[in-house]
Amino acid sequence: MMTANTSSWLMAILAPLLWGTTYSVTQAWLPGADPVWLATLRIAVPGLLMLPLVPFSIWRSHGGRILLLSTLNIGLFTVLLFAGIQRLPGGMAATLTASMPLQLLAFRALLGQAPTLMQLLCALGGMAGVGMLVWQAPAEPDWLGVAFSLLAATSMSLGVLLVPRLAGDVRPLVLTSAQLAAAGVALLLLMALTGRPMPELDTGGVLALFWMGPVTMGLGYLIWFRSVTRLPLDKLAFLGLINPVVAVFAGVLFMHEQITLLQLVAIALVLACVLLAQHPAASRVRLQAKSA
Repeated sequence: MMTANTSSWLMAILAPLLWGTTYSVTQAWLPGADPVWLATLRIAVPGLLMLPLVPFSIWRSHGGRILLLSTLNIGLFTVLLFAGIQRLPGGMAATLTASMPLQLLAFRALLGQAPTLMQLLCALGGMAGVGMLVWQAPAEPDWLGVAFSLLAATSMSLGVLLVPRLAGDVRPLVLTSAQLAAAGVALLLLMALTGRPMPELDTGGVLALFWMGPVTMGLGYLIWFRSVTRLPLDKLAFLGLINPVVAVFAGVLFMHEQITLLQLVAIALVLACVLLAQHPAASRVRLQAKSA
């Protein structure tokens, strides 16, 4: 019989499974579209659709907190992510963004929750596995792009860490709706001020945007924020490493890309690190005592 904890973990895995389809869907049905506009529409469409789900009392009592969380988890994260992708090969950007588990462990250590040796090894191994899976090394890295990608992971790490502290009493559906709505409105205003032309979409593009907006962004973030309030963050963060694994398989399915033996080894390494990070032993022996 499935326990509540098992059910929560199975639900949490759905978020990176959905997010991992973004690259192939974009390449197959939205080639050449302005990536900044795609990011804006991906957030704004579900955000505006879900806005009526947010009571005014939530804005009054949690408005400032929601704006901060929305900035870290969605708005700033998305802008930095796409800024990194524009300056770096996609695989390099994905590898650097995969530093999120390592950064989250570092922030928790600063708060007195030291990581275990196994957690550190799993974070480093997972990042190395993602690198083996999708790495595309340029002749000379764009160091500003490197900074953007690392800061994207920093933004999400801080946002995830702050959700239970700042909005733990807000229901996941309301919290997700409020964050998406706030980030969506902010990005739409930014695009209006910059005057960038909105991309023209055919039927396939509209359907792809529906998948990436209400489904992968709306539903995906609803599942993610629900999981953040119910599961240990030092374990949950590792699930994000599944994202590039799904992206590779989606590329094989939709783009007819070939998968190599090295990629299969990398996938095995990533999944092994994700699974080991969930093991109870990963949380038992800390690298340093919290306090005597």
